[in-house]
Amino acid sequence: MEKSPRRLIVVRHGERCDFTFSQQGISWMKQAFDTNGRYHQFDLNLPRNLPKRKDGFEMFAYDAPLTEMGYLQSKLTGFPFLLLDIDLCTSYLSTCRALRDHDVKIDHVYCSAALRCVQTAVGIIKGMDSRTLRINVEPGLYEWMHWCRNGVPSWMTPEELSRSGYPINNYYMPLLKPNELCADETLNDFYERSFSLVRKILSVHNEGTVLLVAHGPSMDALTRQLCGGAPRTPEDFIYKLQQIPYLACLQVVEQSIDSDNNGSIKSSSSNSGDTSNKSWKFDGSPIPPLTHASNSSFDT
Repeated sequence: MEKSPRRLIVVRHGERCDFTFSQQGISWMKQAFDTNGRYHQFDLNLPRNLPKRKDGFEMFAYDAPLTEMGYLQSKLTGFPFLLLDIDLCTSYLSTCRALRDHDVKIDHVYCSAALRCVQTAVGIIKGMDSRTLRINVEPGLYEWMHWCRNGVPSWMTPEELSRSGYPINNYYMPLLKPNELCADETLNDFYERSFSLVRKILSVHNEGTVLLVAHGPSMDALTRQLCGGAPRTPEDFIYKLQQIPYLACLQVVEQSIDSDNNGSIKSSSSNSGDTSNKSWKFDGSPIPPLTHASNSSFDT
């Protein structure tokens, strides 16, 4: 029986605390922490509690967590994958026909070392109701370093994340270490770093579906060259980035390229170990989009 094609799914992280409150003119760090580092949830959209980190609460300013809505977005994104992976009653499936038809099952999960990405991956796994998936925390999936004016952020270690109750693979060896990220990375460098990394990840998994949870720019950088495109110009890159919402989801599928009797090229799904005749193509999103309105605070 022919195996299903390999799939790569890339998801942007959920709504983050810093951007959400700064857009309302609010410094969430100043209001949420006292001088001793004690945390106070001054808004219902802030996390009820935060993971403990050895580098101090001040580092949340550079490595922001998800909002409560961001975590809910993540679980909502994971839930359709649960529907696609289990046998539900016919009456319920009739309301989720589009989900049922995709037949997607996540086999491997990687995420950027940024806390917002880790928490998004956790939410997706929770939404899938998976008790077996573990997250491979990969610093190489971090966003374009051009935006890191203070250098590489200090991230929580996999051990710290595990102690916080997150399903982390503590045996995973990162393909790129934090000190290997280049502070003066150009846009082309970012595309090349992402392309090289995704090829290394795919080389480890000869079959199944790989989920990468990363950043807005990652949606394009991790897939464009894989599917035969060239890195975007800075202008095109910025324009494209502005169109990518939280929890945006993109899928690419592996294809075998064969010649028919007339010498023309045709594509078919395959999973053999030989990748010399393989290509990847964009295949939209395996799940419906997530759309909601903004909700500002009410000044009484």
